[in-house]
Amino acid sequence: MRMDLPAKDQICDAVTILTKAQVMDYNGHASLRDVDTGFLINSGASNRARMTADQVCHVDDHGNGTQDQKPPNEAQLHAQIYRANPDVKAIVHGHPKWSTLYTLTGCDIPIVMPQGCLVADLPIYPKAHSISTPERAMDVAKLLGQNAGILLAGHGSVFVGATLQQAVARAIYCEQNAERAYMARALGTVTAIPKDEWPDYCSNLGKPALYKKCWVFHLS
Repeated sequence: MRMDLPAKDQICDAVTILTKAQVMDYNGHASLRDVDTGFLINSGASNRARMTADQVCHVDDHGNGTQDQKPPNEAQLHAQIYRANPDVKAIVHGHPKWSTLYTLTGCDIPIVMPQGCLVADLPIYPKAHSISTPERAMDVAKLLGQNAGILLAGHGSVFVGATLQQAVARAIYCEQNAERAYMARALGTVTAIPKDEWPDYCSNLGKPALYKKCWVFHLS
């Protein structure tokens, strides 16, 4: 199982997976908390399509790079979420097409697949700005709260987890659900999973073994 790899290699795998899944593009980042010193994150200049461990840099608790490589412009996004929520150990941010489109419509994303229940009712940060300042990042962290993730209007998505597997799976589930909902609406009336059924799906699907299954499939 690849999650016993060093942290830098886990980040490389996470970025590779999310790029293949079209959640990330030439921008986007994945990070892992380092309890003692801050967090690790792919650098701003990293090639998301060809990630290697030497493209991962260390960032301190304040979002400042501590090595030669420059962290991504939105390192503050990660720093402020980690600061606000000690339970978060991993964060991923990308620019997925389908879920981002929904943020421009004023429409909620219908939950049309079981895994979508794990990422339902996400808050939406209302501005398309890069989350590159402490102030914006603190606003996002506050709005995120204890949710699985947050959508950034006209911009992208952010997902958190106790592990990178969980954060990555959540990001993929959200985008898959949004695409299916969009396609279903194009065909006719959308039949969404009723809200009172969400807890059962969450109980059955919110398991480490299933996050691993998603991770391994997309890494293959």
